[in-house]
Amino acid sequence: MFGGWKALSFVSGVVVSVLGLTFSFPAISNSAEYVGNSGCKCHMGKGCFEGEEYKERLHSNTWEKRLKGTPDAENPECLKCHATAYGEKIAEAGKKYLPNVQCEACHGAGSEYKKLKENYQGKGKDAFKELLKKDPLEARKVQYDAGLIVAGINGPATVKEQCLRCHWESKDDKNKCPKTDKIMDYKEYFKKDDHRDEDEVDIAIKKLSPEEKKKWAAILPKDEILNTPLKPKKKE
Repeated sequence: MFGGWKALSFVSGVVVSVLGLTFSFPAISNSAEYVGNSGCKCHMGKGCFEGEEYKERLHSNTWEKRLKGTPDAENPECLKCHATAYGEKIAEAGKKYLPNVQCEACHGAGSEYKKLKENYQGKGKDAFKELLKKDPLEARKVQYDAGLIVAGINGPATVKEQCLRCHWESKDDKNKCPKTDKIMDYKEYFKKDDHRDEDEVDIAIKKLSPEEKKKWAAILPKDEILNTPLKPKKKE
C-alpha cells in the first residue's frame, strides 16, 4: 500500500534555463497541509476517470479493511502505509491521519494544489483552467515550478520507487510487513492501478516535434512506464 509520503510545499530555489525556458527547482518548506480526498473535488468528482478508478482499487480501503477495529488501528508502523499523512499537517483540526491511501499519499499535500489552481496569478479560480485549455504544457510547467508533484517528473524518480515505500518484491526485503508474506509484482500492480487517461497534456505531447521535446524536456515523463499506452477507458 502507498503511504508515508511527506508533506511537500515549496518556495523558490535554484533556477535553470533549458532552450530559452526557465525552470525552477523549488526548495522545501513546511507549510503544506493535507486536505483529504474530499478536497480533491475535480479528480474525485462524479464521473472523473481517475476518481472512479481509485474507488475500485485496494488503496481506497487499506485502513478500513486491514486496520479498522483491530489493535493496530492506531499503530504508527501500520499507519505509515495503510493511512495517509500520519505525523504531517492536516487541515481538519484534531485529525492525526487520513484513513486509507488517499490521493495525497502519492501526489503530495493538497493545500498547495488548491492555492495554485484556485487563484493562479491572483486572477481567481478560472484562470488556471483557462491556461490548461490554452497552453497545457505551460500549465504543467507552472505546477512543476510551484513544486507540485507531477508524475514521473519530480518527487520519486520512478513510480516503482514510490510503490516500494510501502510494498516489497521479496520476502526478505527489509521493508516487508511482518504480518504478511504477500509480495508485489510491480508490472502487474501498475496495470491494475494505472489511473492515467488521455488529457490535454498527453495530446499536446503527442504533437511535439523533436526540437519541441528538447525545449520541454524538463516536464516530460522520465519514467519509461509512463510512456506505455494509456489504460483504456471503460465503455459507458
